Amino acid sequence: MKKGSETMAMIITAIAIILIITASTLVFMRSGATGKAIEYEAKAKQIAMLIDSAKPGTAIFVDSEIAIEENEVVVIANNVKEARYSFFNKADISFRKTEGGTEITLAG
Repeated sequence: MKKGSETMAMIITAIAIILIITASTLVFMRSGATGKAIEYEAKAKQIAMLIDSAKPGTAIFVDSEIAIEENEVVVIANNVKEARYSFFNKADISFRKTEGGTEITLAG
Protein backbone atom coordinates (compact mmCIF):
# COMPACT_ATOMS: atom_id res chain seq x y z
CA MET A 1 0.00 0.00 0.00
CA LYS A 2 2.85 2.36 0.79
CA LYS A 3 4.39 1.77 -2.64
CA GLY A 4 1.16 2.70 -4.41
CA SER A 5 0.82 6.02 -2.59
CA GLU A 6 4.44 6.91 -3.37
CA THR A 7 3.84 6.16 -7.04
CA MET A 8 0.68 8.29 -7.03
CA ALA A 9 2.56 11.20 -5.40
CA MET A 10 5.28 10.95 -8.05
CA ILE A 11 2.70 10.98 -10.85
CA ILE A 12 0.92 14.03 -9.39
CA THR A 13 4.25 15.82 -8.95
CA ALA A 14 5.24 15.06 -12.56
CA ILE A 15 1.89 16.32 -13.86
CA ALA A 16 2.23 19.52 -11.82
CA ILE A 17 5.73 20.15 -13.18
CA ILE A 18 4.57 19.54 -16.75
CA LEU A 19 1.65 21.96 -16.28
CA ILE A 20 3.92 24.66 -14.85
CA ILE A 21 6.41 24.31 -17.71
CA THR A 22 3.62 24.36 -20.31
CA ALA A 23 2.01 27.45 -18.78
CA SER A 24 5.37 29.25 -18.60
CA THR A 25 6.10 28.43 -22.23
CA LEU A 26 2.68 29.67 -23.35
CA VAL A 27 3.09 32.95 -21.45
CA PHE A 28 6.55 33.46 -22.97
CA MET A 29 5.28 32.73 -26.48
CA ARG A 30 2.29 35.03 -26.03
CA SER A 31 4.44 37.97 -24.95
CA GLY A 32 6.71 37.44 -27.94
CA ALA A 33 3.79 37.03 -30.30
CA THR A 34 2.35 40.44 -29.47
CA GLY A 35 5.39 42.07 -30.99
CA LYS A 36 5.90 44.46 -28.06
CA ALA A 37 9.38 43.08 -27.36
CA ILE A 38 10.35 43.57 -30.99
CA GLU A 39 8.79 47.05 -31.00
CA TYR A 40 10.89 48.11 -27.99
CA GLU A 41 14.07 46.67 -29.53
CA ALA A 42 13.41 48.47 -32.81
CA LYS A 43 12.73 51.75 -31.00
CA ALA A 44 15.98 51.44 -29.00
CA LYS A 45 17.93 50.74 -32.20
CA GLN A 46 16.35 53.68 -34.05
CA ILE A 47 17.12 56.09 -31.23
CA ALA A 48 20.70 54.83 -30.98
CA MET A 49 21.12 55.36 -34.73
CA LEU A 50 19.74 58.90 -34.40
CA ILE A 51 22.24 59.64 -31.64
CA ASP A 52 25.09 58.22 -33.71
CA SER A 53 24.23 60.42 -36.69
CA ALA A 54 23.61 63.59 -34.64
CA LYS A 55 26.18 66.36 -34.30
CA PRO A 56 27.03 68.16 -31.03
CA GLY A 57 24.45 70.83 -30.22
CA THR A 58 21.57 68.72 -31.50
CA ALA A 59 18.38 68.16 -29.50
CA ILE A 60 16.24 65.12 -30.26
CA PHE A 61 12.69 64.62 -28.98
CA VAL A 62 11.46 61.04 -28.62
CA ASP A 63 7.82 60.27 -27.88
CA SER A 64 8.76 57.47 -25.47
CA GLU A 65 10.28 57.18 -22.05
CA ILE A 66 13.93 56.33 -22.41
CA ALA A 67 17.14 56.58 -20.44
CA ILE A 68 20.79 56.86 -21.46
CA GLU A 69 23.09 54.58 -19.48
CA GLU A 70 26.78 54.75 -20.37
CA ASN A 71 26.66 54.28 -24.16
CA GLU A 72 23.25 52.58 -24.34
CA VAL A 73 19.73 53.72 -25.06
CA VAL A 74 17.27 52.04 -22.69
CA VAL A 75 13.59 51.99 -23.61
CA ILE A 76 11.35 52.02 -20.53
CA ALA A 77 7.73 50.87 -20.53
CA ASN A 78 5.57 50.54 -17.42
CA ASN A 79 8.62 51.41 -15.29
CA VAL A 80 10.47 48.36 -16.64
CA LYS A 81 13.61 48.50 -18.76
CA GLU A 82 12.39 46.72 -21.87
CA ALA A 83 15.17 47.02 -24.45
CA ARG A 84 18.75 48.30 -24.81
CA TYR A 85 20.88 49.25 -27.78
CA SER A 86 24.41 50.66 -27.86
CA PHE A 87 25.53 53.78 -29.68
CA PHE A 88 29.02 55.07 -30.49
CA ASN A 89 28.67 58.87 -30.42
CA LYS A 90 31.31 60.32 -28.05
CA ALA A 91 29.49 63.62 -27.41
CA ASP A 92 28.31 64.49 -23.91
CA ILE A 93 24.74 63.18 -24.04
CA SER A 94 22.04 64.12 -21.55
CA PHE A 95 18.34 63.40 -21.39
CA ARG A 96 15.36 64.69 -19.52
CA LYS A 97 11.78 63.51 -19.31
CA THR A 98 9.25 65.92 -20.74
CA GLU A 99 5.53 65.83 -21.21
CA GLY A 100 4.90 63.20 -23.86
CA GLY A 101 8.39 61.76 -24.07
CA THR A 102 12.09 62.41 -23.59
CA GLU A 103 14.41 65.11 -24.84
CA ILE A 104 17.97 64.06 -25.69
CA THR A 105 20.68 66.74 -25.96
CA LEU A 106 24.16 66.29 -27.41
CA ALA A 107 26.71 68.77 -26.10
CA GLY A 108 30.08 69.52 -27.64
